[in-house]
Amino acid sequence: MLEVVGESAVPAGHVVERPSPAWRRDAVSAWAAGTTVSVVVPTRNEVGNVGPLLRYLDSACAGLVSEVVFVDDSTDATPGAVTAEMDRHAFTVRLIARPAERRNGLGMAVVEGIRACYGEWVCVMDGDLQHPPEVVPQLVARALESNATLVAASRLTDGGGTEGLTLFRKLLSYGLAFASRVLFPKSLRDLSDPLTGFFLVRRDAVDCNALRPEGFKILLELLVRTPALTVAEIPFEFGKRHSGTSKASGTEMMRLFRQMLRLSLSARSRVLRFAAVGASGIGVNTALFTLAAWLLGGHFLLAAAVATQGSTLWNFALSEAWVFGDRTGAPGARWLRLMSYAAMNDALLVPRGPLLLVLVSSGRLGPVLANALSILAIFLLRYLVSDRLIWRRAAAVPLTMGAVPGPVTRYRKG
Repeated sequence: MLEVVGESAVPAGHVVERPSPAWRRDAVSAWAAGTTVSVVVPTRNEVGNVGPLLRYLDSACAGLVSEVVFVDDSTDATPGAVTAEMDRHAFTVRLIARPAERRNGLGMAVVEGIRACYGEWVCVMDGDLQHPPEVVPQLVARALESNATLVAASRLTDGGGTEGLTLFRKLLSYGLAFASRVLFPKSLRDLSDPLTGFFLVRRDAVDCNALRPEGFKILLELLVRTPALTVAEIPFEFGKRHSGTSKASGTEMMRLFRQMLRLSLSARSRVLRFAAVGASGIGVNTALFTLAAWLLGGHFLLAAAVATQGSTLWNFALSEAWVFGDRTGAPGARWLRLMSYAAMNDALLVPRGPLLLVLVSSGRLGPVLANALSILAIFLLRYLVSDRLIWRRAAAVPLTMGAVPGPVTRYRKG
């Protein structure tokens, strides 16, 4: 028999905060009029939390939330509890009940939920009421006033709290947040709590195809793989679980560590590939430089200019296919990128010329080795120009508002 949550209040003594005062909530909702918010709730065995969560959302987010999408991996009666609530609320309630073969972790559940959303903004939150629904309007207000494309609800900033965590999990949260900021200082520099599971993001700023989360810390994946996001945060009090048991475990911690390692390697893989291409280009350039210097009677500055043209074509072909192959939507046609790349390399001959003269005239280096060293000296500059200008990231492609895969998605009628 399905356990359907009734209309009873939260048990006495439970510390989850009630929705914020009506005047404040209504003011935020009026100010954000016209803003549509989809709420994504990944669930696994949360049957006792579905009804209270939806009632709190109804009370705290009136006129703001247009739909709540449950992405469910449960083995209990949670799907039945969701369907029982579908016609009881002002917003649409939807269920994606994932079959066993598609239950690949909370992170991918969130990605699947984002794909299915129709709102201008997507709010991701847990289904156990440790993320207070009354914070959702505050996230929207912060996003609109700061022009941020992602706003995180932080437990660890001033005004936030971790009362719902045990001492061990508090220490773990602070430690993991610190470690993640050390590993990804650029991506996480504006956030105190990059591992929070409570955040709001513009739907058209997310390319779900670029996300490959492992485990339950989807925000870290989103921030590292979507560097164009502008971020802000607000404090919130992390509450106590209303019903059921926590899904945190040693296995999930190991998945998080693997995710952080993979993201760390991925964040540095492009520059490593660029370096590998550059190393092969030095070989090509050296061979052409040696041949040109012999044909030109030892005029090494002219030989360097000739060799640069050949290695430019070599490096461009490899960079286009391998280093920046994921940026097929980069602005401009391929020939225009080639012209820009060639112009950059030719322009860098200007500083390389004097450097070559100094190195060769010192008498300690021959022309061939001096030429290779001059190329190495400008490596970082070449990478920055290539990454930020020639193959710069295109704007995120808006998600298609299509049907959710599979026949298991149910919609509220009306």
